[in-house]
Amino acid sequence: MAVFSDEGDYYWWLLPPVAVVSMACPILSSALGSILSKWDLPVFTLPFNIAVTLYLAATGHYNPFFPTTRIRPVTSVPNITWSAINAPLLLQSIPVGVGQVYGCENPWTGGIFLVALLISSPLVCLHAAIGSTVGMFSALSIASPFDSIYLGLHNYNSALACIAIGGMFYALTWQTHLLSLACALFCAYSGAALANILSVLGLPLCTWSFCFSALLFLLINSENPAIYKIPLCKVTYPEANHICYLRTKRRASETRREEQKRKEQKPPGDSKINTGGTPLCTPKNRQNVDMENSVDVKIETKGERKQIKQNPLSKAGKRVCKAVGYITGDMKEFGAWLKDKPLVIQFLDWVLRGISQVMFVNNPLSGLVVVAGFLVQNPWWTLTGCLGTVVSTLTALILGQDRSAIAAGLHGYNGVLVGLLMSVFSAKGDYYWWLLLPVALVSMMCPVFTSALGSVFSKWDLPVFTLPFNLALTLYLAASGPHNLFFPTTAIQPATETPNITWTDAEMTMLLQSIPVGVGQVYGCDNPWTGGIFLIALFISSPLICLHAAIGSAVGILAALSLATPFSKIYSGLWGYNSSLSCAAIGGMFYAFTWQTHLLAIACALFSAYLGATLMNMLSVFGVPSGTWSFCFSALTFLSITTKNSAIYKLPLSKVTYPEANRAYYLKMKKHQRACCEV
Repeated sequence: MAVFSDEGDYYWWLLPPVAVVSMACPILSSALGSILSKWDLPVFTLPFNIAVTLYLAATGHYNPFFPTTRIRPVTSVPNITWSAINAPLLLQSIPVGVGQVYGCENPWTGGIFLVALLISSPLVCLHAAIGSTVGMFSALSIASPFDSIYLGLHNYNSALACIAIGGMFYALTWQTHLLSLACALFCAYSGAALANILSVLGLPLCTWSFCFSALLFLLINSENPAIYKIPLCKVTYPEANHICYLRTKRRASETRREEQKRKEQKPPGDSKINTGGTPLCTPKNRQNVDMENSVDVKIETKGERKQIKQNPLSKAGKRVCKAVGYITGDMKEFGAWLKDKPLVIQFLDWVLRGISQVMFVNNPLSGLVVVAGFLVQNPWWTLTGCLGTVVSTLTALILGQDRSAIAAGLHGYNGVLVGLLMSVFSAKGDYYWWLLLPVALVSMMCPVFTSALGSVFSKWDLPVFTLPFNLALTLYLAASGPHNLFFPTTAIQPATETPNITWTDAEMTMLLQSIPVGVGQVYGCDNPWTGGIFLIALFISSPLICLHAAIGSAVGILAALSLATPFSKIYSGLWGYNSSLSCAAIGGMFYAFTWQTHLLAIACALFSAYLGATLMNMLSVFGVPSGTWSFCFSALTFLSITTKNSAIYKLPLSKVTYPEANRAYYLKMKKHQRACCEV
């Protein structure tokens, strides 16, 4: 508060607000601790960020009693001469960055802080210096003005993030050391994004990016035992944390050895005694059986008992249906056939499934058709989109994410959207090869977002949808912006006047054409032929997804007309894509398909269209596009509905496949439930 006070030093009247605002910190810490304890997470400096941001927003530059320093947004391309760079000042900015954690810009002060860290923990001191260095290099990579780099304003959040991940809350291994570097890098770039966003409101960055980055990386779920998150009650300092990790690891290995010995010493006859199974067919315990597993068992035994004699024509029809089934739906048989094939072939299957998963389709053939649509639209976009998918899938493998989720393309679809939309919003046009570097870096963050958000949403059995893409793209566009020297983006301008609309100018053919265009805009493509190809790709896997995608796009057009939206925006499909995704998600994908959920899907599509208009106007103030934020908010809202209507049945996330199979599962569940009630 003293740093941002416009009254200078020794303004004694500042002490009362300092005391009052400081009183709020324990309250915020306790409240946030109650929430974050559900995921065993620390509150970090969130109470400070909330308290200072609210104080500075409440007072502002023009307050007569407590005026604050005015924060101005960037309005022009910085004039940078690379020959003017000062190497000693760059090196000096490392301790300055550590000092800026406390708001101090004196290099000697930063050096003293590093000595203080060394006294307690050499590992904390090391990671603080490394994090500050990473922040400095990231600032140079986005052509930040040298003055702000010398002041350490790009370093302090990275220093904190590197400390938090590099041995403090994760046990220190070489894997978590690399993870801390990745967190520091992400923290620096997200800090640039948040600084640009908050500057529009006249507010400083504080340590928001550190809190956001560190919490995000601590929410990662990994099957890699070397990425070990220490329970919050056991956290002390990195050296002691590492000893705790080694003891836990040794204890776990001893337990495994003992279990192995017990298995070897166990007599063969014991395996027949006490299997631990629960009988499914006895009337007394039938109500207590897990419904989902019971349905699966009943279906299998039913198929074994009944063998119906069929005529040759019926057999031929079944063969055709079976052959069609190999290329429709989720191509489960094809995925099983690939399991013993070379990893490169499996990886190609995962990438294609990831490309089609944007529209909830887990089908490599559909993914191949979608890639053909990309080529019709723009070969350069095809390259960046495929690069994003490959990088995000590889990153998920490196982070030790669930292999079945990777194989289903659930770690690839956000990457393809990032690659495509970064090309769409690039002001450098097509074949700007330097863009591939940020595409790869931003795509690497998608599995991190997916894993972290999945940890949160699993409490309510909800999918993450395209939230990782939205976060990654929004942060990239906010960090770079139209005035960036290396990677300028298309400027998004808010509406400043009433649109001049003549209703007689509306073209029915263009309105109808905007339905496939709206579907194409899910991937950022405005070519109607591309949208038509995407609909074919959807139809191959699931006619119901194809139907709801088209209906959702049409609903978005009607919503746009009801708000007197300029026809050019409607024709370009900008009102159709969020509604299309929302309608497909609710209409049979995550809810079992019934006429009630069909109407619910249309309502969700309508809500998504109007919410999209709201977010478009709000985000345009910050110069960023609306992405698919409205789809995510709408679909998550409708999936959180609680109802006693049995026809509105939300499928468990582990049972979701594609609408036709989801409905078959729902009908078998109902049949099984009726059978249980009759007993």
